[in-house]
Amino acid sequence: MNLAMAGGGVACAFLGLACYVWGYRRSALRYDIIREVPTVAAKDIPGLGAAMVELKGSVRSDRPLVSDLARVLCVAFECRVTEHWTTTRIEHDKDGKSRTVTEHHSETRYANEARIAFEIRDESGRVVVHPEGASMDMLDGMDLAGIDAPGSDSPAFGISTKHLGGSLSYSESVFPVDRHAYVLGQVSENHEIVLPTVVDRPFVISHRSEENLLERAKWGMRLWCVAMVVLTAAAIVLLGLGLGLVDGGYG
Repeated sequence: MNLAMAGGGVACAFLGLACYVWGYRRSALRYDIIREVPTVAAKDIPGLGAAMVELKGSVRSDRPLVSDLARVLCVAFECRVTEHWTTTRIEHDKDGKSRTVTEHHSETRYANEARIAFEIRDESGRVVVHPEGASMDMLDGMDLAGIDAPGSDSPAFGISTKHLGGSLSYSESVFPVDRHAYVLGQVSENHEIVLPTVVDRPFVISHRSEENLLERAKWGMRLWCVAMVVLTAAAIVLLGLGLGLVDGGYG
């Protein structure tokens, strides 16, 4: 018996199970719900009770957020300023030989995020969406603004490096106002769209089309399925070798 191989087989089996539970199953559920839940007009929301619905329309807000870095008018943003630097040191082994070791480091210098309720407007009317708990597909705020670094009106302006040779990188995701959006969620008692009360029901807010979301979910299912097959095969082989059920051809 080879305990190392058997242990590796058990680990692969658990990883394969994790791929199913947290990967394939979630992608499949997302695909099925997006495909099955009907798209409704805003004017029809009050008569639907606590149903799951799809909405498609333009994102509007009378008092939008202003993103911290790119200063984009939006209903949600996430931003981060990260410092990157390298250090070198000399290591000596027991024989007195030396070698130079280069290490890469990073540190978050600024981070912030915010979301607010907003309206989805279509030709029939408007509906309030509360994005707390939603999976939001957002856009690159720095690209939208056409900038590489925040301007003087940004809360992150003036942040400098703390380490010799350091550099700063800026990342910001935003959901801008006046952007066409796809929303999948549950109708509340106030006739607004909120996080579903059933745990495994997805809450999606995306700038992508329904067709694109379905295609991405299908690709997710395929990739997770491949990972499951590979890990399951590895688990069978390693357990067989480790427990002596398969002749490894050694000796």
